[in-house]
Amino acid sequence: MENWFMPGDSEAESRIHPAFTPSGPIDAALEWSQNRSQNSDTRSFVGVWNGIQGDGGAAFNTSYALNGPCLTHFQSRGVTSLAHYTTIANLLQGILQIWPAQAIQVAPTKYESVFPDRLAVGWMVYLPHALTAAEVPEARALIPVARDGQQQGTIIVSVTDAVFDADNRDHVKVANDIEIRLADQDLLPRFADL
Repeated sequence: MENWFMPGDSEAESRIHPAFTPSGPIDAALEWSQNRSQNSDTRSFVGVWNGIQGDGGAAFNTSYALNGPCLTHFQSRGVTSLAHYTTIANLLQGILQIWPAQAIQVAPTKYESVFPDRLAVGWMVYLPHALTAAEVPEARALIPVARDGQQQGTIIVSVTDAVFDADNRDHVKVANDIEIRLADQDLLPRFADL
């Protein structure tokens, strides 16, 4: 974690402000987040990046709302360890053990979903429902997510043989078909309802 940095006005400025020590976030990172949050009446913000431009680069930011959804955005480019759906699904399961989210979507930024007012499926989506293949036959994988010994939801995967590609018509068709199926069953939440 020592190679993750706080945002800055330039790459050089960012690199002089590490975000973490071995024991956790540094005080300056927490102060930056608090100062940024004071500029908003309703949201708190935090963000970090790994200092790599291009392949291998990754950034993470999240915003918290007192009376609304918490939004987390993770971007990566050419991170080969994230190139298989099981790795991403395991990451989601770990997140859900710590933070029981209402929904999580994993999709490229340029992916176009069927319903602009609803959660997108993209590569995969977590929903807090126990789902079966009979309910979502288009899914390439359904991964149950348990908490305290009981299934709390399902990760629905649209593509299992490659990284989801928003330019691949077959990938997009499967994801879109899953969105339609879930919406028909009133299982794909509207953003306004989250």
